[in-house]
Amino acid sequence: MTPTEVRKLISLAEHGKTRDMAIYAQYCGKLDALQAQIDCVHTDKRKHDLSRGGDLNTFARWQRWAGAEIAKLQSQHYDAKAEKEAARLVALRSVAKVQALEILLKRALKEEVMTKRRRAEQNGQPPDA
Repeated sequence: MTPTEVRKLISLAEHGKTRDMAIYAQYCGKLDALQAQIDCVHTDKRKHDLSRGGDLNTFARWQRWAGAEIAKLQSQHYDAKAEKEAARLVALRSVAKVQALEILLKRALKEEVMTKRRRAEQNGQPPDA
């Protein structure tokens, strides 16, 4: 491959890497938001107690709702964690592609220099002329 071709591939790979990193960042944000919601419900659950003399039925219903809400959010958190890990692996692969193409570019540039030197020598000119 010529350096020009490799540069074009690097450009495409960089776009893919940027996209994949953005997707990974979205999943990280989603995971953080779910954790914040879980923490909020836990905090509210600790704040509500019967020491203030509230209605026992209302308190029991609220506790049941809070427990169900925490279970639902934890399930979503678990799913989001798996999605985040999958997105991380895709982003990691994209980064590796860019790095591999950069190595190929270095090799292509080196090969181009060697080819130019060989041609110069064949034409009776000094190398690197």
